[in-house]
Parts: sequence; C-alpha cells; structure tokens
Amino acid sequence: MRRMSLLRVQGMRIMASLSMLLVLCVITACSMGSSSSSAPLPRKAQVAMPISTPPKDGWHFSSRPTPTPVPPTPTKPAPTTVTTTMGMLPPGSALPGEAECAARVQRSSWEPRPQNADANHRVPTTSQLAQLDPKQNKYTHQITGNFTGTTDEILQWVACKWGIDPDIVRAQAVVESYWVQSTKGGATTNQSVCPPGTWDGKACYQYWGLLQLTYQYWKSAWPMMRDDTAFGAEYVYGLIRTCYDGQASYTNAPTAGYPPYHAGDIWGCMGSWYSGQWYPANALDYISSVKKHYTNKTWRTYQYF
Repeated sequence: MRRMSLLRVQGMRIMASLSMLLVLCVITACSMGSSSSSAPLPRKAQVAMPISTPPKDGWHFSSRPTPTPVPPTPTKPAPTTVTTTMGMLPPGSALPGEAECAARVQRSSWEPRPQNADANHRVPTTSQLAQLDPKQNKYTHQITGNFTGTTDEILQWVACKWGIDPDIVRAQAVVESYWVQSTKGGATTNQSVCPPGTWDGKACYQYWGLLQLTYQYWKSAWPMMRDDTAFGAEYVYGLIRTCYDGQASYTNAPTAGYPPYHAGDIWGCMGSWYSGQWYPANALDYISSVKKHYTNKTWRTYQYF
C-alpha cells in the first residue's frame, strides 16, 4: 500500500516535471518566435558609400588622359601603293619647305576618313596665322597648314615638313583620334578652359583635332586646330620637333631606367607631348601604344580602316 502510494507520489512528481518542461518549451518557443519576427535595423545604421563630387572649379587634369577614341566603321584596307619614302632627319637638320614636301607626298585616292573632307581642304587665313603666339611654339613662323589632300597625304606632308618618319605620325594619329579630325576630348566643367563658343551651359571639350591639341595651352591656335587638319597636325609636330632638336627643357626626373633629356629621342618627345614631362611614369603606356601601332602599321589593317 505504501509502495503504491509512493509510486503514485513519484508519478505525480514526474507529471509535474513534465508539465514544467512543457511550460518551459512553450515559453522558449514564444521567445524564439518573437526574436525571429523582430524588425531589421534601420537604414541609417548602414554605412553609406561616399559619392565623389566635382571641385568648385570643375574637373580638370594636370596632364592629358590616355585617349580612348571609338574606331569608326571599317571601310577597306589601305592600298599597298602608299609607301614610306621619308624618314627622320637628325636634330638640327635644315627642314624641307612645304612645296618640296607637297611634291614628295605619295598621292593616292585612298581616304579611310571621308568625314574629314571639309577640314582636309581648309587652310588658315592670313589673319589667323598672324594671331599665333610665338611664345607658344618655337616654330610658329614655319607653321602654315598650307596643304590639302586626303588624310594620309596630309600626315605624309606634315611628317616631311618636320623631318619625322611618317609612320610615327600615322601611328600617333591612330592613338589620338583614329584619324578622325572631328574627335574631341577632355570633357570639363571648368568654363575658363573652354574654347570660345563651345560651352553648352554645363561642360565643354578641351582637346581637338587629329592629334588632340589642347586649347588651354595653345589658345592662339584656335579655331584652326578644330577646323584645319593640316594646320592642327603640323602645329603639334612643330612642338615635337622643338623637343627632338634638344631645345626644350624639363624639370622632372625621368622614370628610373630612362635617360635624362637629350636631343634625338623621338619616343621621349612623344611622351612629352602626352604629359608635358620627360619620361614620366604616366606617359609610358602612351609611348608603348604609339610604338605598337607604328610596328603593326594599324592604318593598313581592315579592322580599323
């Protein structure tokens, strides 16, 4: 009897324990449910990514960014009859006249950029040439832009007039504009560096023409750098020839492994055109790109021309 009572008591204790466990389970489940349905953290607790804003005077660059022109629609391969007959003249050489160079141009009907036609057949006026600032280009007195023809004929004429291998001129024009005279670059919101008549109320372009002359640095060459293919191209090579002849000066130390400034280094001068310095690190890719097109003769391939 006592054993039965004891068993009954133990059974009641077990039932009580089970009831307590059941209550605890219910409480735990409710607590878990309450936690899982809680609201997410407010958005203001999340870290916002900073957004760059242009400076008050607008975006501008201390050196020209690497150009990224879009290749025009391919037309047809360059004819094999367009050959190179002129090469580099050593520093300090007497340069041929424009009439002599016109006679030496290899004439051809090949024109991969028919959209250049107007600019290719326009030359500066006497008054426009008179406005050129001699302080901006040592060879100002020799720059005329007095030649018309196809785009390739103009590049040959410029190369001859400034004693440069024409394939170097062709290659640089590929890098800068894919030979499209209407190419413009260097978009900026800084109105003070905009050529006259180009500000649209929000922005403008700074670089113009086949070889992307910068208005900010060569203001007296506007609007010819935009309107006259031969003028713009030979203005650039007047500057490059000044460097090649050893008559430029640079204040920077060249990138390690590259020589100090000296006459006769056309690739150093090519980098100087891009950056305004002598073999700086930011010009090495530009030099390599021009060399690549020079080696590959890109203007003879169907892909781009």
